[in-house]
Order: sequence, then C-alpha cells, then structure tokens
Amino acid sequence: MSKKLVFSLLLIITIMTAGCGFQLRGKVNLPEGVEPLFIGGIAASSQLAIELRNSLGTYGIALTETANDAQYKLNILKQKKDKRSASLGQNAKVVEYQLIEELSFELRNTKGERVLGPKTITERKILPNDRNKVVSSKNEEDLLRREMLQNLAAKIARQLRNFDYSAQTQPASE
Repeated sequence: MSKKLVFSLLLIITIMTAGCGFQLRGKVNLPEGVEPLFIGGIAASSQLAIELRNSLGTYGIALTETANDAQYKLNILKQKKDKRSASLGQNAKVVEYQLIEELSFELRNTKGERVLGPKTITERKILPNDRNKVVSSKNEEDLLRREMLQNLAAKIARQLRNFDYSAQTQPASE
C-alpha cells in the first residue's frame, strides 16, 4: 500500500470518528456549584462504593466524606447481582453464564429534594464455564464483576454530566 492511500484511509477514519460523536472517556465537567458530591445509601466499604469513588474521582468529580458538605447527594438505592445460565452444551451442562449487575440511584439537592431518579442501570457480561478450571473461573468472574461495577460507575458519571443542573438552581418564584 502506498503512503498516500494509508494517509487517506487514516484521514477518512478520523473524520468519520469525529462526525459520529465518539469521544475518549476522560474528565466529566459538571457545572460550577454542583460539587462536591456525597455518595450514600450503600455501605461505605462495599465494592460498589469503592468503584464509584474511584471512577468518579478519575472523572474529576469532587467528592466529600460527609453529607453536610455536599451540594448534591448521590444515593444508591438498590444493588442486585445475578448469575444465569446463558447456554447449555452436551448433557445439559452450562457452557456460559450471564453475569448481571443492576443498581438504582437518585440524586438529591441540599434541601433533600429528589432532582434525578430513581434511575436503574444494568450491566451484563458473558462468563465462559470451564469445569476443568474452577479456581480460574471464580477469579475471572470476580474480575468481570469488578469491571461491570466500573462500567456502572462510568454510566452514573455520564448521567451526572448530562443532567440539567440549571433547572435546579433557579430561584423559587414568590
């Protein structure tokens, strides 16, 4: 292939990628006065809370350890995890499992009024089942679940970014 053809292909791919709205995941810019956020409603030491704090921190969202210091409170109302057989092989043995992580959350302002939610988001992954590798399958499941929680936290961060906070800061009409 000639350099001109390769350059043309790269240029076309770049233009198409830019045109479709693709963007790298990075900092989530929230409007001024929205942060810091408090994460509540779940045990502070749960894996979900840890992943939320890590992901939201990575996205550049300021967090606080106390609800009194927060501008908004992100409450995790419910977390559910499930494991279902996805496909069967010979002798009705499970060949693949479907892992499901689901959570419901809401956002409350400093007055305690719900301004977003409750919203439910779900993450699903397929886990191959190899009966000869029980230990590695368990490790793989743990790794997939952690990745799923990270994806859920990223989805929450994007919803926080897209939420219209300006409607919440309007002075009340008398």
